[in-house]
This record gives sequence, structure tokens and C-alpha cells, in this order.
Amino acid sequence: MTAQKTIKSVQTLTAAQNDITTTQSMDNQDSSPALTFPNVPIDFCPTGNWSEILQEFIDVVLVNGTINVPGLGDVTPEQIVQINETLADQQNEIDAIETRVTSLEDDSIRFGTITGIVIGDSIRTITFAALPSASYGVSITPICDATIGASATPLFALVASSQTTTGFSIRIENNISQITSVNWMAVHTS
Repeated sequence: MTAQKTIKSVQTLTAAQNDITTTQSMDNQDSSPALTFPNVPIDFCPTGNWSEILQEFIDVVLVNGTINVPGLGDVTPEQIVQINETLADQQNEIDAIETRVTSLEDDSIRFGTITGIVIGDSIRTITFAALPSASYGVSITPICDATIGASATPLFALVASSQTTTGFSIRIENNISQITSVNWMAVHTS
């Protein structure tokens, strides 16, 4: 037997032993996750440019690597397919919900801020892009710029019969100087 054939036989035997070791480590699912690669052969001495040398290293060493993932041996290919299908179904449901939420926000919610609220009594009219009907709830939140001392209590109310598909009016009575703006929101409820 020539020296080259002997070296080739040793390399084949070494590769087979590495395969057995790798298989045994894959069967040991109690071990930590790991990347396992065979040892670089003693006679590994590629020639050429860097691209050729790197490709030969990949072909000889890295291609024979394995990944040990504990518990992976307990999952069948059919179960992996089922998991992927379930994930795809869930993603489709999430996408549908996101589309519905966006649609609801676009079609059913209007909000904004009224600024320059004056001291005393006033009526402020809010206008917005039309809602599907005049059946909507209104939220009014006065914004206070400072601590309010002993003062009369202001009143913020929706003006009766002012609700239309494109707006409403707010009655502000007995307003104080510390309240200069009001946040509002209209939510369509049908």
C-alpha cells in the first residue's frame, strides 16, 4: 500500500470516527447546545488564492459540522411541519387583526386638542373627517398648566344636539386661567 493510500485510509477512518462521535453527541440530548466540527486533518495544506483555500476548508471541515440542540431529537419532521403551519396561521391571524385595528382607527376614531381656551364661558366647535354616523362617544380632558389654587370649578360639557358626523361643540363654563387646552376624542360606537 502506498503512503498516499495509507493517508487516505487514515483520513477516512478519522472521518468515520468523527461521525460516530457526532452521532453519539446528538443522541445525548441532555448536553448543552453546541456546534461540533471534526478536527482539521494533519495533512490539510491547501494551495491557491484565499477564496480557494477558504472553499477547501469549508468542503473538508465545516461541511461535516453538526449542531446539537437538546430536545430536537424528540420532535418529528411531521411535528415540525405542523408547528410551521400553526405559526403561519397565527401570523395570518395577527395580520388580519392589525388590518382590522388600522381600519377601526381610520374609520372610527377622531382626536385632537383645542388650544387657546379663554377664562370664563365659551363654546368651542370641533370639526373632523366624517365618521360613519353621529352615533359616537366623546371624551373631553382639560389640560392644566399649573397647580390650581382655591378657585371655582370649571365645567366642560358636550352641547346638546351638537353631534354630527363631522363634529360637535363643547360648552366651557367658569374656566380658570390654568386651563388653556382640552384634549378630545370621538369614538364611533355602532
